[in-house]
Amino acid sequence: MTGATTATYIMLASAVMSAAAAMQQAKAQSDAANFNAQVANNNAIATRAAAAENAKREGRAGDKRLGAIRARGGMDKMDLLVDSAMEEELGIQSILHAGELQATGFANTALLDTAGARNARASGNLTAASTLLSGAGNANDSLRPTGGTTGGTTLSPMRNGIPGPR
Repeated sequence: MTGATTATYIMLASAVMSAAAAMQQAKAQSDAANFNAQVANNNAIATRAAAAENAKREGRAGDKRLGAIRARGGMDKMDLLVDSAMEEELGIQSILHAGELQATGFANTALLDTAGARNARASGNLTAASTLLSGAGNANDSLRPTGGTTGGTTLSPMRNGIPGPR
């Protein structure tokens, strides 16, 4: 095996290793982004559940307050009772709305992380392909003869169609 051939094989091996590293890095980035997406989805689910539970708790507390108003009795308390019921419902809806806003934020983060995972894979594959093509091109260039040298003898310009030593 000549020095040029050895260098060519080294260039090709280096390109293959670089391409493999690019693909592995892309996979790691993709896996991390997918994990983050799953965490964000879990947070969205937990936020919705917490908001629903907080709304139930607020509803029970409101029922107790309305019960106390009713127990005090009297028709003059009717306006207070209606107003309190509306305020209780507004509180419940505010809790649910705040929870849904937070859950939507987590869901959007999950979507972005999932897109990031896809982009990381695509980018890694393109980098790997580019590295392989570049390495193959460099290896091909290393096999081409350079400027008239063969076996260490420098040749002079051709005389009568025959190269001569310098």
